[in-house]
Amino acid sequence: SSNSWTLVLRRAGLATEPSSPGEEALLKRVHAFLHVDDPQRVQAYVNLLSDDAPPYEELGQADQAYARMLFFNLWDNGGGFGSFAEGLAALRPQRALRDELRQVLSYVIGHADHVPLPLSDGLSAVPLKVHSSYNRSEILAALGIARLGGQMPRSFTQGVQWAEEFQTDTLLVTLEKDEKDFSPTVRYKDYAVSPHLFHWESQNAVSPGSPTGTRYQQHARRGSHVLLFVRRYSHTDTGKPQPWMLLGPATYVEHTGSKPMAITWHLDHPVPADVWSYSAAIQAS
Repeated sequence: SSNSWTLVLRRAGLATEPSSPGEEALLKRVHAFLHVDDPQRVQAYVNLLSDDAPPYEELGQADQAYARMLFFNLWDNGGGFGSFAEGLAALRPQRALRDELRQVLSYVIGHADHVPLPLSDGLSAVPLKVHSSYNRSEILAALGIARLGGQMPRSFTQGVQWAEEFQTDTLLVTLEKDEKDFSPTVRYKDYAVSPHLFHWESQNAVSPGSPTGTRYQQHARRGSHVLLFVRRYSHTDTGKPQPWMLLGPATYVEHTGSKPMAITWHLDHPVPADVWSYSAAIQAS
């Protein structure tokens, strides 16, 4: 990407680090770190990008999870690597990239405007924070859905996903659905009803008696979880995919209709004021 600071320096003859094979493709992923807004994730990423980063196999469980998120954020198609350790080791020669990413992370955490809250009640091992922002690669990696040798983040397009490892339904909601991104058949009506209640429509195939519809209704007694992620638009002003904010765990309240089911979810944590302001406007429109 011509937006990369490293490439600007190279063109101006001001870069001190020589370029490494694969650098240009990786520099195109720098934009995918502009939303990283929780201190724990920033610290984990910075540690993994440092000159003396420990190898993957020496990391603790939490840092391995962050390492998988970092990996898939850089290589959403797996990068051709046979292991996460191999991918992270390939970053060692990429000194300029690592330096630029550390600078980006330092900048964005200084401008974060929400207080991240940890997940609990059976989800404490998930490396996600309530009211922090994530892109698709990070969400799928954090929940164990994206796997090397399995499905890659690049191949996911749906807005719902069951995470078997954590017994969690993941709902990815785009509030303002652009006609060019969403056909009329998937332009569901999703909005906050109040700071604690969210109106969400399931996929068209889901009826109350279907396995998925039943799980949505009975998740609390079954011991499974529902995580609701929202973003306002599909893309940012620069045309890049907009990340989702994790609104956090949700509990089934009621539903109407079938195919799709219109479900009201109760959020453990109130919707932040800025999200509430534009989501309420969508409901009114």
